[in-house]
Amino acid sequence: MTLQSQTSSVSTAQPVELSELEKKYRMLKEDFASPDECRRLIELLEEHGEIGEGYGGNPHPHTPNETFGGYSFNMGKGYPGTPGHELGLELIQRARRQLQAHFSLPWLWLDYSQLVFREATGAGDEHEAEELSHPWHFDNQSEGVKYRTHAAILYVNDGFEGGETCFRETEFGPYREIPPKPGKLAGFSVVDNDHAVAKLRSGRRYVLNMWFSTSWMKFRKHR
Repeated sequence: MTLQSQTSSVSTAQPVELSELEKKYRMLKEDFASPDECRRLIELLEEHGEIGEGYGGNPHPHTPNETFGGYSFNMGKGYPGTPGHELGLELIQRARRQLQAHFSLPWLWLDYSQLVFREATGAGDEHEAEELSHPWHFDNQSEGVKYRTHAAILYVNDGFEGGETCFRETEFGPYREIPPKPGKLAGFSVVDNDHAVAKLRSGRRYVLNMWFSTSWMKFRKHR
């Protein structure tokens, strides 16, 4: 897969300040990954990613107005031993430790991680009318992943329009919007965070998605 990435060292996204209440179920860390680490993740996806990866090759799993591609760090997939793959594993471990410390968790293990891109490829009235890139959902709502307890998103690039992560809210209004910024890590408890991705209006959006669990019984069967 060949992708033309758009990255820059400067982002216009303003830092988001979480309240003390919000920090109980969300976490944000600016500059979690360096610009060089973000660049290397994009290179890994460009070289080894697959269109529709994880969705049976379907290039439009969430909306017909976007093309989707990915690279999985799941057991038996990817290219272990390559520098980009090893970097991805290192960042996943750093994110896991960050979540564990923030939420004071005695135990947390990685279930699945996928480096993905979304590219706005739609046009016309249908594309203009669309509001969401990924509909509202919980990360444990599917039957096979109900054991997932925490998740994290590492934003890898800028140079695109839209694509904000939106969380449903009661304290702050209809929803909390997290603007993507290269190197920013957003983490959250799964059960407390119904979320969506705002419409990607133009460009490509790269992120590293990570899902974790505190379930010891599931880990014994899953490892």
